[in-house]
Amino acid sequence: MLSLTAVALVFAGGFCGGAARYALTRLIRDARAATFAANIAASMIIGFVAAAPDAWQTGLGVGFAGALSTWSTFARELGELMKARRRGEAARHALYTALLGITGAWFGLAWGVRAFG
Repeated sequence: MLSLTAVALVFAGGFCGGAARYALTRLIRDARAATFAANIAASMIIGFVAAAPDAWQTGLGVGFAGALSTWSTFARELGELMKARRRGEAARHALYTALLGITGAWFGLAWGVRAFG
């Protein structure tokens, strides 16, 4: 059973993560670049909180990073590139997102281990 604290942490983190994603779309006018930035940042946060206490994992990982990331939009963008027969661009976008997402998660984990021991 979920605790009320966990629900509150996910809600608060999700609200802030959604607001951060909205801010990114206003700051970065290119939609694909904003999606890319949001997903890489969320990957770094997930890596960071993997070494953190449970409350941090719930609030920042599930709530904030979950709302910040936008993998469904990423999939739609790849689909649009494929429909437009821009397969090379789609492949590069997918590869860069995967590689930098994994790298970001790795750096986030390294920072989390330093921060939380």
